[in-house]
Amino acid sequence: MNDPDLHQLLRGNHRALLLVIDALPFPIYYKDHEGKYLGCNKAYADYVQVSREDLIGRNVFDVFDKTPAAIFAASDMELLNNPGIQIYETPVHREGKELNYVKFHKATFHDSDGSVAGLIGAIIDITDQKTLEKKFKRLATYDDLTGIYNRREGRKQLKLLCKEAIRKERPISVILLDIDDFKDINDTYGHDTGDIALKQAAQCLDRYSRAHDFVCRYGGEEFMIILPETNTDSALKIGERYLEALRSMEVQITSSEVIHLTASIGVGELDKEFTDRELMLKQADLALYRAKAGGKNQVCG
Repeated sequence: MNDPDLHQLLRGNHRALLLVIDALPFPIYYKDHEGKYLGCNKAYADYVQVSREDLIGRNVFDVFDKTPAAIFAASDMELLNNPGIQIYETPVHREGKELNYVKFHKATFHDSDGSVAGLIGAIIDITDQKTLEKKFKRLATYDDLTGIYNRREGRKQLKLLCKEAIRKERPISVILLDIDDFKDINDTYGHDTGDIALKQAAQCLDRYSRAHDFVCRYGGEEFMIILPETNTDSALKIGERYLEALRSMEVQITSSEVIHLTASIGVGELDKEFTDRELMLKQADLALYRAKAGGKNQVCG
């Protein structure tokens, strides 16, 4: 079928055409070169809650709220001015409806003289797909228990921030913080209490961090805090503030019992001559070991 034949079928809402497109489960519509509706299938009429007969001759501003209508009209005009195929995704918020995400597939058709006569489009709801994408992205970025960034994202940001520090020739340090005697908390009070303690510790560290610092759960009861624009001396002082904040925090066990947390901290700074972030992490890890071996509840660099 050539374009002029299709144009005649669309303009006349041919019965055979309607039977075919009505069998499809997703909304389909077609418009003239001015963006006015020529017709649609049953799924589209249900989608916009306008009958097929009432839709003909209207434009998107008669059917959708002002904001989405403006977006749809602009994309239609772009396609009509640049004939071919157009595919894009967009969120759609309709009055009284939940926000959903759709993918538009559109194409132009032509008249007998070769000029653009209009467009035909289909809408595919991708809300479930987008929800899953967001869920997977969150799982890849955030720690499920504490809600702060996870180790994977921490390693990613460490790489980026170290590159930035090297480029600008600025200091950067890292803190490795390990909650003291965490196994005893789990053994004495149970893992549920241990989880509560970890959540509160993570929230505390996040709350007391500076705006440009990066806090993540590095594994188990260990946290990593990246400190841009910070040398070792400043990082040690920041570490002391974190310890003080954790010590002052109360983890409620029962209505009458609370526990207090302490932590051991190791600090490492990126060497200006040997700019290897793994060496900086190793330095922080060794310092953390010294803090543990030296009696815990302290900062070592």
